[in-house]
Amino acid sequence: MRHSLLALLVAVACTPNTTDPVSAGPPAAAPSPAAASLVPSVNADLRPRDAAASAALATPLRCDRAIRCGEIGASERERCLRATPRESVLNGTERALKAGRYRFDPELAADCLKFLAEAPCHVAYEAVPDGCLSDAGLRPAVPPGGACEHKDECIDGICTGSYACPGVCRALTSEVGGRCDWDTPCSEHLFCDGGTCRPRGDLGAACEGIGGTGEGCRPGLLCQYPLDGGHPHKPQPARLGSCQLPRGVGQPCRRTVHDHDDCAAEYFCDFGLATPVCRARLPSGVACPSVDACADGLRCDGLWLADHSTVYDIVELPIIKRDEVRALVRSGVCRPVADQGSACEFTADATHCPADMRCSEDNVCVARGDTGSACESDRDCGDTLYCDAASRTCRPQLHLGEPCSPVTMDDDACGFDTCDPCLFGTCDPRARRCVPDCGPDD
Repeated sequence: MRHSLLALLVAVACTPNTTDPVSAGPPAAAPSPAAASLVPSVNADLRPRDAAASAALATPLRCDRAIRCGEIGASERERCLRATPRESVLNGTERALKAGRYRFDPELAADCLKFLAEAPCHVAYEAVPDGCLSDAGLRPAVPPGGACEHKDECIDGICTGSYACPGVCRALTSEVGGRCDWDTPCSEHLFCDGGTCRPRGDLGAACEGIGGTGEGCRPGLLCQYPLDGGHPHKPQPARLGSCQLPRGVGQPCRRTVHDHDDCAAEYFCDFGLATPVCRARLPSGVACPSVDACADGLRCDGLWLADHSTVYDIVELPIIKRDEVRALVRSGVCRPVADQGSACEFTADATHCPADMRCSEDNVCVARGDTGSACESDRDCGDTLYCDAASRTCRPQLHLGEPCSPVTMDDDACGFDTCDPCLFGTCDPRARRCVPDCGPDD
C-alpha cells in the first residue's frame, strides 16, 4: 500500500530520527500520565471463533490505536473503520485465506487483539506477536514447494511470486554453513554472512555491522561498539563490536544506519544534547527537540529545524547512503494530537496535526480526501484511494477481478501517481477487469 497500515507498522519500530537536531536540550522528564490513560483494555480470555470474527474485533482496535498514536485524527475513525477491511481485500489476504494459503489460529488472534489494545505506540519489532502486522491471527499454511503469491503465506520459506503473481514457497536455509542469497534467506536463528548462513550471536558475542544494526545478533540485541570517538550523530562504518541490549535511560546513544537510534524502543535519543543520551519520552507541555521525543498521544508541535545542510557518507563506494543531521532552530512543545481543522504552524517542520494530515498554508490541519474529493496527487487521498488523473478526484482502488475502466492517460499526465485503478495489477482493456501484471521476474 502507498499509505500506512493505520499506525501498526509505524508503531512496531522506533520512530526515525531523520530530523533530529544538534544543539543543547533540556534534561530528561517522566512519561505523560495522560498518555497512559488513553490505552484501552481487552478481555484477555477472548478467543475469536474464526478469521471474520477476529477481523471484526481487530478493526476498531487498529483504528483506535492509530488515533491514540497520532497517526490519524479522531474525526477519521469512521473512515478508518471502512478502509481497514478493504485493505485486507486489496492486499490479497482475503483471497489467500479462502484459497487455504493461511490458517486461522484463535490463540494467536487473542494475543494480537491484546497487543492492539494495550501495547504502547513505540514497540520493538520482536515484541509484536507473529502475524499481527496485518490480519490478526493468521499463520502461513503453504509448505515448501507449494503455490503462493506472498512471502507471508509460506511456512518457514519465501515466496518466489508476489501480490497475485504466482510463485512457489522456497525453503529457508536452516543449516549452519548453508548457502544463502537474496532469493534464499537463512532461517530466523541464522543470518547470511558472505553467502553463508551463520548463527546469530547471544549477549556478549562478537559481531560486525554498520552503525548499530543487529543482523548478526539474536532478536532483541544490537551490534554495539564502544563510544570511543567519531561523531555521535553519524552512523559509524562497519567494525567489530558485541551483541548488547538496546541502551537505556541516561546511557550514551548514537544514530544507526537505518535512521533510527540505538535506544530501547520506549526511549528516544536526545540529539539536542552535546553528548546524546537515551531519555524517556516527554510529557505534555515540555519542550521537545525532535519529532519522536513526545510520549504516546502527543506530538512535537512547532518544531523548527535548519535546512538540510550537514550530510555524512555512511558507506563507502560503490554504495553511498547519506544521513542528514539538521540543527535545531527552535524547540517544539509536546501537545496532544490535534484533529482536522485545528490550528497549526505551516512553516514548522513538525506540528501536532496527526501524521496522515498536513498543515495547510492557512495554518489549519487538513485531512486527506475521501471518495469524490478533489486531488492533485495520490498523497491527497486517504487509505485505499487513489487520485484519478482524468477527473482529479479521489477514487477507490480496485482489487483483482473487479470491474474497471482502462487507463488512457500517458506517463506524463500520471507522473508518479497510480492512474491505473488496480492496486496490484492492471485494467485489462478487453475484459475490463483488474488482472495480475506479472513480469518474468515475478
